[in-house]
Amino acid sequence: MRPIPIDVIPAHIYLSQEDQTKLFGSGYAMTIEGELTQGGQHNYEETVEIIGKLKRSLRVHVLGPNWERSFVELSETEALFLGLKAPLAMSGDLTEAAECTVVGPCGEINLKSGVIVPKPHLRCSPIQSRELGVSNGDRISVEILGTSKKVLEDVAVRVHPTFQLRVEINADYARELWIARTSHARLID
Repeated sequence: MRPIPIDVIPAHIYLSQEDQTKLFGSGYAMTIEGELTQGGQHNYEETVEIIGKLKRSLRVHVLGPNWERSFVELSETEALFLGLKAPLAMSGDLTEAAECTVVGPCGEINLKSGVIVPKPHLRCSPIQSRELGVSNGDRISVEILGTSKKVLEDVAVRVHPTFQLRVEINADYARELWIARTSHARLID
């Protein structure tokens, strides 16, 4: 089985069209800085400030395209720095998300349920999921390839036609697993 690339995903925000207008102004055209490894998704040059309960803040990039509802994905360390009890959740699952304030150049918004710590997940296309013998929603374990055996458990499988094969983790997991450069993983049977 071929090695699976690992992407370390930095803190970021997805915005609804309505919230983007409040933060950047009506008619503002976001500037695409680069494409992400997942088809149809991109990183904008624009950033916003995330403010938590401790009145500390972090500046994060806006990712696109727009979502139906705005939300922020941070590592647990970043959430704690802001004074937030953000739940470990799948991207887009905001049922228990923490509250924050988002400040842009033209305004600010309050996200009552908007901050999560994303669970590690394997993204793959339907063809790749069949090759790997996994299905959407499965929980798997992966071994991080390297000189010492490191295992990441409870990795959620997400399958979509636009996805490319990647294990996605946040910076805390990367530090815990000693991932500092391009790394790969393999499924554990």
